[in-house]
Amino acid sequence: MKKFAAKVLSFVLSSALILSSFPVVGASAAVKSLTGVISSTNQDSIYLVNGGASNTADLTDFLLNSGSDFLFETKDHQMVSDEKIKEIAHVSGDRLVSLKVNKSNDTASLKLKSSSASGKEVISVLYEGSYTDDDGQDYTVTARENLTVYVYDKDQIVFGEYEADFASKKPGTGFSDFETFAQTANYTKTLGIYKAKPSADSALAVYEPADLTAATSGITDKNAYSFSVTGNDVHIPVADTASAFTRFPTATVGRAFSSETNRYTQDASTMNVSITVKKLVADGSTYKASTSSSDAYTLKTKIEKKTDAATLFPDSKVFTIKKTDGKTMLTGNANSGTSNVTDSEVIFPKGTTSVYVEEKTNVKKISGHVGNLQINGGKVGSIDIESGTVEVTDGTVGDIKTSGATATSGGESVLVSGGKTGNIDVTDVTLDSDSNVTVNAGTTGAIDAGGTVTVRANESDTPVVMGKITAQEIFLSSKESKITCAGLKSDADGSITLSGDSIGINAIDLDFRETSVYLGDDSDAFIGKIPAPANAKNGTIYTQHEDTSATVGGSVTVDTISLDTDTTLAFDGMVTADTISGDGTMKIAAGNLYVTGSASGVTLKLTDKTFAAGTTVFKAAANAVDADDFNTFGYTLAKTAGAATDTFKIASLSFAGLAINKDTSSIAKGCSETFTAAAYPAGTSLPDGGRIVWDIDGSNDIFELTSSGASATVKVTGFDPVFASENKATLTATLYDADGYEMDDYGTAQCTITALAEPTAVSDTNADLSVEKGSSYIMKVTSSSVPSVVAGTGGVFTVALYAKNGNEYFYKLTAVGPIGAATGIYLNGNKLFVATVKGYSFTSDTTMDLEVNGSYMFKITSAAAPTVTVGTPCFKLAFVSKSGNDYFYRITSAGASGSAAGIYVNGTRIFVATVKGNTFTSDTTMDLTVHGAYTFKITSATAPSVTVGTPCFKLAFVSKSGNDYYYKITSAGAADSAAGIYVNGTRIFVATVG
Repeated sequence: MKKFAAKVLSFVLSSALILSSFPVVGASAAVKSLTGVISSTNQDSIYLVNGGASNTADLTDFLLNSGSDFLFETKDHQMVSDEKIKEIAHVSGDRLVSLKVNKSNDTASLKLKSSSASGKEVISVLYEGSYTDDDGQDYTVTARENLTVYVYDKDQIVFGEYEADFASKKPGTGFSDFETFAQTANYTKTLGIYKAKPSADSALAVYEPADLTAATSGITDKNAYSFSVTGNDVHIPVADTASAFTRFPTATVGRAFSSETNRYTQDASTMNVSITVKKLVADGSTYKASTSSSDAYTLKTKIEKKTDAATLFPDSKVFTIKKTDGKTMLTGNANSGTSNVTDSEVIFPKGTTSVYVEEKTNVKKISGHVGNLQINGGKVGSIDIESGTVEVTDGTVGDIKTSGATATSGGESVLVSGGKTGNIDVTDVTLDSDSNVTVNAGTTGAIDAGGTVTVRANESDTPVVMGKITAQEIFLSSKESKITCAGLKSDADGSITLSGDSIGINAIDLDFRETSVYLGDDSDAFIGKIPAPANAKNGTIYTQHEDTSATVGGSVTVDTISLDTDTTLAFDGMVTADTISGDGTMKIAAGNLYVTGSASGVTLKLTDKTFAAGTTVFKAAANAVDADDFNTFGYTLAKTAGAATDTFKIASLSFAGLAINKDTSSIAKGCSETFTAAAYPAGTSLPDGGRIVWDIDGSNDIFELTSSGASATVKVTGFDPVFASENKATLTATLYDADGYEMDDYGTAQCTITALAEPTAVSDTNADLSVEKGSSYIMKVTSSSVPSVVAGTGGVFTVALYAKNGNEYFYKLTAVGPIGAATGIYLNGNKLFVATVKGYSFTSDTTMDLEVNGSYMFKITSAAAPTVTVGTPCFKLAFVSKSGNDYFYRITSAGASGSAAGIYVNGTRIFVATVKGNTFTSDTTMDLTVHGAYTFKITSATAPSVTVGTPCFKLAFVSKSGNDYYYKITSAGAADSAAGIYVNGTRIFVATVG
């Protein structure tokens, strides 16, 4: 520590005493702005009624205080506080409301613009709140969310699903849309027909039952409504007297009523149904149904192909859907009879314990309460249930949506063990602990769950193919067959665990959550490649199990990288991490790592083929990492400190072990590949007496190894179609001393090999492309055997093998055809893309349209001689000169004033030139040879200006007739001398002395 001189110290102390007598004011950074998100809402629509005592509604209370679901966050899911509504904006629909904000208490209210206007408006609500980050920086956060506003007239009829507790419904909320009728005979449905009223102290909607009568006149209560229905198979008993009324009538569906049983004997037909409710108007001392269209409210609905199981089998709790005599039939365990449900929706009642769907059946939809729904085959168009669990073992199922309680607490909402399903959504299940999906085999669409999604590919002959998975906890294990997944997304702080060696994932999104990605678990390793997790700055990547060897593809920013003992994690892009720790090995290219916090224990191995002293290995925040925090492999580090960033470079190299020329390889049955091992790092040497010994860990029935010194050849002699794990092997190169002992102080090298049933080939180019004429394009094909790459059409592109590296084949495509010609490029007979010959790249010094009075010169810069043309003969084109890559051209007017032509380079128009000058025409526009004299005619509204470019011709005016002017040129120069003949500055032809 530095010491102060006594004089300086006394000054500091006295200053401190003076300052202590003043109030202390802390310094603070300016508040910054930030855009957030509304992750969930209490309400997404509001219902208002005009004509009441108040024309406003407390929007703050309705949206922010009416429940616990409202969630305002930053984009990386940090909670925003002090939420308030700042503004609204019209999005679509009628313009019904405005916003009034009381700034004294930050309360926002919606105000109806009119006391009589009704309709629907979508508005955007702008929210504002506060957030302070870990560094103490304050932010004002804004986010927007749409709100649908419905405005009813006072006493307007509202149709919806019937709710017995409608009177206690929260003011301002609405009803679920009216469900269509099932066609099952004697199916009943209570009609939700309500009357909208404004609240006593606001415009928020409340509801009363509508008093209905089938009468149309002589009605005694002016507040009642006249009711009617169209649709022969829907029967709705409503009082038809003038003074008796019905509330919430019950409809019964069916045909052929039996007076003996008091029931309908036939199912209804599918048909449209209209329910109309009319206001009443005065008719003397009574009231009648209004004939005004504005006083009528109509619900248009349908009888659809739906079967109500409770109506058919009222005592049953177990149901079966099976194929009988070519029809899909429904049965119940406690009632006799069957019902044809082919291509129908089937609705199951509360209390159902199980539903079995057998093979070869066909239903449109399954809904209601199913208990345990087991689908063992057949076709189900979709599933949308209010409670229960879905199990799919076979068949084809459309989208699956579950809500309510599962059949077993803590179990799965959906279990898929085979077949094919659409998207699966279990986010509305009552408890997140039950919002789980398990997939063991088969194909699914996207999966959304509030709990856990577990995928175990346990069936050796059934791969799992899936859409995007969104959940808090995700577990994928490719134990016996391959898993292919469109993507993984974390929707809460949780984990993603991968194990096995046959998992293919297109994308991983941690969504800024504190989520851990586990590669391997306690019992199984993960071997393979994953895409770099996006939005991972708060996440962690862990490797577990000693045999785990994984690669992260692409650049990533992550909070923590933790590598368990003997695990290996490679990165092929840039990595930014706060903490790197563990006892495993991290592989990365030199210069691709930045550490912001700390590092300890991890062995850092470079993937570069060559590196030398002075090469930058990684960088770190100042004072965050020391040179010995990483264990190095084949090199030592030297630290160069900086003000903000420290740089770590290679100080020296030393032999560390062996390296094989490839980390992974795929070899087809009947094919082989040769591998080489060398000293690592490159440029070092094996220790004296050291020799390389090869070994392969895999099935002897599939893999065959031969080796000699630093090279080894692996041949694939078989393929296991049942167990995918049998088609994997690990090739290892180990260093031994002259006495035959393993030199275990040095690293071994390994390559993972996969046996294929057939040769495969993968191209790095699959999208259409264009190549300049005369230029080439290099494409890479990775193949287990020599691939066939050809062009479909000859004479457009030539295709030639350019280079080979292991199983990577490089082909050169050269554009040789005419500009615009195209051909398909085929790999092993399959078209990959279309290649088109394009014109040469060029630049022009003239790109704007212009007028030319005489002639104009322009420059084209091109690596190859361009093709320049003129669109019409009103200009003549001439090549002037070339200087390097610059080509100069001249256009000369040859047409009437005002005529125009496009100037084209390689088929592309670069500008339009217009002839400037008085309008005229010439009877001579082609160059010619003159023996003696030649007379030509110019037609012009005014006397033209005619000149000769050189004195090899003499010009004379001959005569005039109307607008025709005649001129004569006479040879005056040597033979073959030439001159341009110009009219109004425009050259019209060139004359040569004959």
